[in-house]
Amino acid sequence: MAVALIQMKLAVTGRNLTGPRASWVFGGAVVGMILAGGTVAMATVHAQEPGTVRDLLAVVFGIWMLGWMLGPAFTGQPVLRAEQFALQPIPRRRLAIGLLGSAFVAVTTVVSLVAFAALLVFGVRLGTVPALVAVPCVLLQLAVVVLLSRLMGRLFGALSRSRTGAAISAVLSAAMLVVSSSGWIVFIALDSVLVTGFSSGFSTVVRALPSGWGVVAVEASARSDWTMTAVASTGLVLLLVLLWLIWNRSLGPVRWARPTVRGSAPDRAAPRGWAATSATGAVYLKELRTWTRDPQRLQGLIVPPVFAVLNCLVPLVFDSTVFLPFLGTVTALMGAATSANLYGQDGTAMWLTLLMPGSERADVRGRQLAWLALFTPMTLVLTAVGIAVAGQPDLTPWALTATFAVLGGGAGLVPLVGLDQLAPGADPRAAKNTPMDHSDVAGQAFVMLFQTLATAAPALAVVAAGKVLDNPSLVWAGIPVGVTTGFVAYLVLGRAAHESLVKRGPELLYLMQRGKRQQAKAGQGASFVKSMPRHRRQLLWSSFLVGCIALFPQALVPTLMKLSGNVAALWFLALHLRPEWQWPVIFLMYGIGALSFAVSALIVLTELRAARTRPGPGKP
Repeated sequence: MAVALIQMKLAVTGRNLTGPRASWVFGGAVVGMILAGGTVAMATVHAQEPGTVRDLLAVVFGIWMLGWMLGPAFTGQPVLRAEQFALQPIPRRRLAIGLLGSAFVAVTTVVSLVAFAALLVFGVRLGTVPALVAVPCVLLQLAVVVLLSRLMGRLFGALSRSRTGAAISAVLSAAMLVVSSSGWIVFIALDSVLVTGFSSGFSTVVRALPSGWGVVAVEASARSDWTMTAVASTGLVLLLVLLWLIWNRSLGPVRWARPTVRGSAPDRAAPRGWAATSATGAVYLKELRTWTRDPQRLQGLIVPPVFAVLNCLVPLVFDSTVFLPFLGTVTALMGAATSANLYGQDGTAMWLTLLMPGSERADVRGRQLAWLALFTPMTLVLTAVGIAVAGQPDLTPWALTATFAVLGGGAGLVPLVGLDQLAPGADPRAAKNTPMDHSDVAGQAFVMLFQTLATAAPALAVVAAGKVLDNPSLVWAGIPVGVTTGFVAYLVLGRAAHESLVKRGPELLYLMQRGKRQQAKAGQGASFVKSMPRHRRQLLWSSFLVGCIALFPQALVPTLMKLSGNVAALWFLALHLRPEWQWPVIFLMYGIGALSFAVSALIVLTELRAARTRPGPGKP
């Protein structure tokens, strides 16, 4: 039974490894192996305190176990599930064994086995007996995390179409984004831990957790403390048996949560006033309800504030509050990025708009107003809190100017980018609501981030000019300029989105009906980015990414810091150099950013010219 299910899983997985899922799997495997290698390397470090390496491994193994537990919220339900065999005359125990065996056939299992091999390396350092004890402990730890993951997969599978599941996925996605952008702090913390060690209380807690039992058993065997070795090893065995019993019992219909139903609540009052008498108001009300009901939209609503708070708290590790005033700005910026595929998320529901001539303007304006109604309050609140907590009044005009300008620019760009860069995906009724099953919108998100920042550039330039000229009135004048440019962006870009929907509506509907295969065919409504050669597409995104890193974090932010007088070196290269070299390096970063964006623009223009001369479908 287990062999048959393993073969079935391999066949299904091979067919499903296409599009964004294949990119996620491959990228995750590479990153996972790098992290696993880092885990093994931690077992070889030397610390001043004798128990530091033991506690460090317990902490790292705890992180790996937590990742296995929370992973199903991000990756979705497993390929093979018990419900698929409900009509087959298979005993529950045989089915449980088969499904568990297939669970071990995964890239994540190989990666985790490499990571848990750090325990064997740790045992080898302590002696022959600890190394022998480490072998079964490694296998037991691997079996425990796989079973935990399957059980959590059952739970998240039941919650996947609910608001709770969407909220959990959103928080995990935001945390992963923060870790990927600020994970370098771990190395600084590691250097400190190797010198000072962990506190006694923290050490006791991490060893008491199941993730630390294997380390405790190996370390105890080195001290010939056979009682502790037996207790820790037996604990892993008993935990594995308990998880197996729960897993065996849980194989049945999932009744843990009721899925979200998209429709009218039975006791909801009928809309009144503007929402009931205008087409724009009707779209506005529909969008508000969609944002709070659709799990995928709800993820896009939760990720921005969580990411902003976590990311702006990272500099507190260095006792720097310089980013706190920009909590709201980052929230609005991420809110625009997560909404980059707004029309694609609705699927083929666009036909409702196209069947009503003249309703395109109301559709665009209603979506803009709903986006502002949702993100403006949280953005302003976070900005006010950040300014109050940071205690740096010099950053207040920068924060307020950027916040108002980004809000207006984001509101204007959300429908425009959503139409011009539409990425087709499953209709909401068929969506699995996990990040790996969403459309591939990384490119659209980068475009949205860059263009939204560009809409805020004029207002920020006014503040910068005031700082350079030492003119406080001009500095504070940036705020009304930001409000004005935001309002203009809302009107002008919204009108452009309206015209795009009128002109390209049928084409976009056809694209969403046919899906990604149609998008990949050059000359049949395909995006020029998707139709260009792979090496040019890679060069495009690589140069764009280098430009973003060089221009914004390594050039613009240090410039603002030096002009405001609040300098914190953090991860900014120029600020780590001697004062006489800081401005030259900042200008060098501006040059690298400009050159990278110029390369990206050249590639885009070249491909657009080629697309115009390329014969269309049915033409010779």
